[in-house]
Amino acid sequence: MPPPPPTPRASEVGRQLLTALGYGGLPVSLPDRTPLEDWAESGLMDLTRDTAGRPLRPRGVPATVARGAAAALVAVASERFGRSPAGGELDGAHLLAERAALAVADGDPGNRHLRRPSAAVSHGGRARFVPAYDGWWVLHLARESDVELVPALVEAELPGHAGTEDAETVEEAWAAVEQWSAGRPVAEVVERAVLLGLPAAAPGETPAGTVPWSADSRSALGRPTRPGAPARVVALGALWAGPLAAQLLGEAGFEVVHVESVGRPDASRWGDPGLHELLHRGSEQVRVDFGTSAGRAELHALVSSADVVVEASRPRALEGLGVAPRHVLGDGRARTWLQLTGHGPDQALRVGFGDDAAVAGGLVAEHPDGTPAFCGDALADPLGGLAGALAVAALHRPDRTTRVAVSLAGVAAYCRSAGDVTWPAVLPAAGRPRHR
Repeated sequence: MPPPPPTPRASEVGRQLLTALGYGGLPVSLPDRTPLEDWAESGLMDLTRDTAGRPLRPRGVPATVARGAAAALVAVASERFGRSPAGGELDGAHLLAERAALAVADGDPGNRHLRRPSAAVSHGGRARFVPAYDGWWVLHLARESDVELVPALVEAELPGHAGTEDAETVEEAWAAVEQWSAGRPVAEVVERAVLLGLPAAAPGETPAGTVPWSADSRSALGRPTRPGAPARVVALGALWAGPLAAQLLGEAGFEVVHVESVGRPDASRWGDPGLHELLHRGSEQVRVDFGTSAGRAELHALVSSADVVVEASRPRALEGLGVAPRHVLGDGRARTWLQLTGHGPDQALRVGFGDDAAVAGGLVAEHPDGTPAFCGDALADPLGGLAGALAVAALHRPDRTTRVAVSLAGVAAYCRSAGDVTWPAVLPAAGRPRHR
């Protein structure tokens, strides 16, 4: 009989992360809760139910890892900067359900974050588990362009409608995907979808690392250009993970400047307005037209002024704008560069969002018959943002050039490998999602 899975405590996770970052001597003290209690209290149990309202068992311990990582961030920030996120009261587990809580507070038309036709559909409504002949995989039609790629994926034309955002067109696209997938193996359908640039994954495909980031550092040739001023974060990311990392650093004492493209504004402005407002409060917001020479010059000046760059962009986009790491870090000045990707630097061109990246890492809930379901709401996004903020807070130095890479799927895999939630016959009461 195999040994039972480990049941870690958040304090233990926090101490392990601090040790990996060179801060093993800092104390981490949290109220003792089991992973099941973390899961229930976080609001994630409330978000992970079947259509009859019964809680579904999750795989992995994301709420416990998030509590530990947040406690580690508070400890590092207090030690290094004399400030910490949420005044030292940051609860990482609550971050994971924050988008759903804010959506409800905003009125959430249709309660899309709390009601869904099936647990095989994400709370955002655009990702679904799809059956193949030898298992399940997840496809995320997150953008209009993803729906437009479905005919290429299934190698068949679909009936045309008014537009690809038309609900009937989208449902026909899903029906075509399911029919095409049913006779093919998971590996084949995921490979083809990824080749076409679609966000897709097989459950648990991403191996876990010993820490939820990678980092390399070297001595810098030049010091910061604003000695005595707070370190400046220039954030180029949109949606959830990148803005969360920047916002947590802002609460730790960094100066944060969010840069947004005029041509491609952050979709969370209208999709998740409450979350967008929360993640951008207290920061400077600059809108830049990347399509003009003046706009590109402004972007170069902003990035050059940064002590920390937070980005979640595809490498080709940064190269085209002249602000890829090789351009910016080439001047030898001390900076920290945080790169957030769906699947890691080795797959930097592969598209990944919070829901599908979480599945790739193995954060999947299960029905009693083993059928998979989405675990929480786009969990890899807030987990990635939290891990990135912790790594930057610990590793940023005014005399070093440091690159930190965080893969959303990799963070999810780390949470999956950290242990499992015990699932007794009688479960604790599920807390509701909350926000700061």
